[in-house]
Amino acid sequence: MKNFGLILSILITILATPVLSDEKSPRLVMELTSEGLVVDNINTAVLQKMFADYGYNDYVYMKDWKYPPVFLQKFPSDFNQLKDKNLRNRLFIQILAPLAMLVNERIALERYQLLLLEERYQKNKTFTDEDKKQLEIWAKKYDVFTRMKGEEYYKILLSELLDKIDGVPPSILIAAAAAESNWGTAREVELGNSLYKWKVWYTDEGIKPLEEDDDSYRIKVYPSLLAAMEEYALKFNSDVNFKNFRVLRNHRRNHSKTLRGTTMVYNMVVGSPLENYAGLLSYIITFYSLGNLDEAELGRVDMLFDKKEN
Repeated sequence: MKNFGLILSILITILATPVLSDEKSPRLVMELTSEGLVVDNINTAVLQKMFADYGYNDYVYMKDWKYPPVFLQKFPSDFNQLKDKNLRNRLFIQILAPLAMLVNERIALERYQLLLLEERYQKNKTFTDEDKKQLEIWAKKYDVFTRMKGEEYYKILLSELLDKIDGVPPSILIAAAAAESNWGTAREVELGNSLYKWKVWYTDEGIKPLEEDDDSYRIKVYPSLLAAMEEYALKFNSDVNFKNFRVLRNHRRNHSKTLRGTTMVYNMVVGSPLENYAGLLSYIITFYSLGNLDEAELGRVDMLFDKKEN
């Protein structure tokens, strides 16, 4: 009954919100999952009303630093039509903040499973066949390789994975998306959710860059904003170019310090062709107070049943 009440309340919100009639517009889609509410084909007016219903009027602060688990598949259909730049930028952050937290929740779950595996090994002094299989799966995902054999092989995988499977500050994920996608208005975002404009080489699959003579690459297309952000976070946790970032992260973890974007952003050796990239991200994080999101978390799905009075 709670699920029915949630969907009913959202439908009432939608019906009560005036929207322009357009027979060609895709129908709004919503799916309630164990992680939260997945939303697709929404416009800005309905989205803002939905956010307001959950007290999510501003990303800078939420009660108890818990944010509503509302996950957009893509930006609203009329997002690029917003004339107020400040409103558009802040809505951009509101949309991406829950996604960045979800990315980190999923990484945290994987890390927890890894720590349990480590605990079993420390207790039994050997790896089970199931644990070996899981280590190999993670090693492939996080690009861990060693030429060692036998038990040493798995011990090295475990050690390397403990360094690699860890969180990426939401402030960095959002600031980088803002810089790369011109706050969600870039053509590549509209056509393929490509928040970070990752290149894929020697293929016709993807978005062909405009005004570019180099035909050897395309911009990767993603099924959702979340998929684009998850791959970007995976680069931090697997690519050799982000090793300095991971070293600093491990240092902060070992000293029980929060992973802050403003502290860690300067340890990104590479990341973008944009000039002074680390400085640009640091500015965005500071100007828009994104550091607050590094200490926040997603609320439980039950939070969606608690609508606020406006």
